[in-house]
Amino acid sequence: MRCICRTLLVIIVLNVTSIGRTDEPVSGAAGRDSLDWSALEWKTAAPSPFARVEAPVAVVNGKIYLFGGFTDSLQASNRVDVYDPTNDSWARLKDMPTGVTHLNPAQDGKTIWFAGGFKGRHPGPVTTEVWKYDSASDTWSKGPPLPEPRAGGGLAIVNRNLHYFGGYKADRNTNSGDHWSLALDKRTADKRTADKRTADKRTAWKREANLPDPRGHVSAAVLDGKIYALGGDHGHDITQIDVDSCHRFDPATNKWSEIASLPDGRSHFESSTIVYQGRILVVGGRCNSSKPPRNVVGDILEYAPKADRWKVVGKLPEKVLAPVAVIVAGRLVVIGGGLNNPRPLTAITRFAHLPTDK
Repeated sequence: MRCICRTLLVIIVLNVTSIGRTDEPVSGAAGRDSLDWSALEWKTAAPSPFARVEAPVAVVNGKIYLFGGFTDSLQASNRVDVYDPTNDSWARLKDMPTGVTHLNPAQDGKTIWFAGGFKGRHPGPVTTEVWKYDSASDTWSKGPPLPEPRAGGGLAIVNRNLHYFGGYKADRNTNSGDHWSLALDKRTADKRTADKRTADKRTAWKREANLPDPRGHVSAAVLDGKIYALGGDHGHDITQIDVDSCHRFDPATNKWSEIASLPDGRSHFESSTIVYQGRILVVGGRCNSSKPPRNVVGDILEYAPKADRWKVVGKLPEKVLAPVAVIVAGRLVVIGGGLNNPRPLTAITRFAHLPTDK
């Protein structure tokens, strides 16, 4: 990407196991008052093994998994590292099959899915590849490829269906509104069938309702059985314009609906979007279409679904683009990201204990 923030700031809240990157309940608390995120007390922990930006993240059994990301030279890393907050240590795991960026994870228990992306050093080609990582066995296996090359789209699992929406087409710049789904349970059942033609048919991606306002660098979240597509940008290699668009998809009706827009156009927060206590948190990112433009931001946004409202609820110790953010064991943890748009990159790990109710 042309404007890649090269510091990877990962915010980690310990004990995250779902696409919302938290192991807290994701529903039932949407009517509460906001927590007081303004009084967070930040501390540092063991840094990431190397500085990276735009790295996918997942939390399994209280450990934080970082997948690849851009290095300082804009090379797509295939390195996988896991952080254990109980002893403040990092360990290296089996590398990704290929170095790829602009792909977002969707978590199915201990299995993490990835789809599409830009391969290799920037500007790399767009791929259709789909991979899944088994964290229990530390192994990788292929999944059914996307119908067309895509990168920077949202990925989410709802009702045992894997959804891919938005992103960039093969030219790395044209936005796509295409939305496909893959039935995960049918795929598991098809492994037991001897009829390959039937298996191929059943494991195919299915077209769903297109994403309104096609865009890339779109962030995905799942709350109360619905998929949220948040922010992103128009264009990529030629010009990037951050957008404030937000939409919610209901699988029961196969329809998208528009929800409250972000306060400013914002992108590069795919790995720092968190579902927590019935709300959606966005940590850091970029707002290059705001007035004045902000190539890197350091605030914490919160979306309240019942009120359909966004508001700034807290600040980070420093501004960061494309960080990783999760909630685990009562902490918000931040690791890596870009300190400018894009460089320098950072490997720092910060955490803060979660606030209490107001």
